[in-house]
Amino acid sequence: MRGCLFTVMLAAALLAVGVVVGLPAVAAGVLTAGVGAAGLQAPDTTVTVVADPPWDLLALRADRVRLRATSATFRGLRIGALDVTFLGVSLLDRSATSVAGRLTGVTVPDVAGQPLTLGAVDLAGGGARVTATTTIAASAARSLVAGEIASAMGLAVAPSAVRLTAPDRVSVRAAATTVTATLAVDAGGDLVAVPAGGTPVTLLRAGVDVPLRLTSATVDPAGNLVLDGELTVGLLGG
Repeated sequence: MRGCLFTVMLAAALLAVGVVVGLPAVAAGVLTAGVGAAGLQAPDTTVTVVADPPWDLLALRADRVRLRATSATFRGLRIGALDVTFLGVSLLDRSATSVAGRLTGVTVPDVAGQPLTLGAVDLAGGGARVTATTTIAASAARSLVAGEIASAMGLAVAPSAVRLTAPDRVSVRAAATTVTATLAVDAGGDLVAVPAGGTPVTLLRAGVDVPLRLTSATVDPAGNLVLDGELTVGLLGG
């Protein structure tokens, strides 16, 4: 009888260890495959899953999931490093009640024919709405704006002066012509420059140039372009 009881207790202990150790590893493997399917590729993707109690994972729920990677690519973007934490995760539909994290060293390979570098993209929110904030450095913002406006307006010579002024003004000078415009976000979430009395010029296309649907665009006192928007893709593959 004692031997039988010991066997039962040992089996229960091994099952408990399996749940505590094995389920998080299995969940991490599933999510790693999910983020790969979502488009994130990196040589060292690390997914850490925490559930308390661990058997919550049997119901496909996790308290916290942390996603880290370096030298990654995602939907055409090149990312130096990524560190994002998800809280209240449903493994079934790959959703989270809360998201917070940062992508650093982000390069968009082709915006108006040239790479666009973003120092960082900060993520926040959760549920159906994950927001993103990023800043385009003043020099890159001037180049982007000048090239697109000059092309759209048919200016015969390259712009000689470009100025971005808080909160949302831009001026482009080419030879004797100066074009002034207001930066705005249109109904589709694109970044546009609206010349006085002219047709809006699209500078960044939502979901194409960047995986964001923009909600606002402002120029800070230093001439940097600050963008806010909503992420148009799910990092967990949902």
